Amino acid sequence: MLFKLAKFATPVLGAAFLAWLFFAPPQRVGYAPEQPIAYSHQLHAGKHNMDCQYCHTGVAESKKAGVPSLNICMNCHLYGTMGYVDGKLSSELDKLKKLFAEKKSPEWIRVHNLPDHVKFPHAPHVKALSKEGAATKEACAVCHGNVDQMVVVSQQMPLNMGWCVNCHRDYRDQNNYRTHGVSTSCNVCHY
Repeated sequence: MLFKLAKFATPVLGAAFLAWLFFAPPQRVGYAPEQPIAYSHQLHAGKHNMDCQYCHTGVAESKKAGVPSLNICMNCHLYGTMGYVDGKLSSELDKLKKLFAEKKSPEWIRVHNLPDHVKFPHAPHVKALSKEGAATKEACAVCHGNVDQMVVVSQQMPLNMGWCVNCHRDYRDQNNYRTHGVSTSCNVCHY
């Protein structure tokens, strides 16, 4: 009796576990760690309409989007009046200038973090999701949400396997499968 129960329950529990892994509720949606400098994407990408590629220079050519160097920040903030919020000098800009003078970088805390067994090259995704003449942020919003409207960046999408596979399936229609090169093969995303 016990053997028969184990023989029946093992595949059922195994299938349930695999389904839970595949469709698990997102663990990090809403995750918004406090950063060493309170950088507002809403101000920079939203109000000032800066393109994502200005700061995240490698996003369209490399695997990683890249964390901007302080040199990029200081292109605008080293000279002039950039850094005033409501007519007052920003204390966050003071932190930035101090780090720049000390030749240190802020220790940013990653918001969007995939497991080590997942390979996600940004470049082909940005290229595939970009529309001609549109800002890069439209392509980025698919995975990152409307960052240009966030004072504090938070993870908006689950970025779990089911979410990614569904995107690959939705993007790949039968007429254009080969043109887009989108695949749902395991080795495309996993090491």
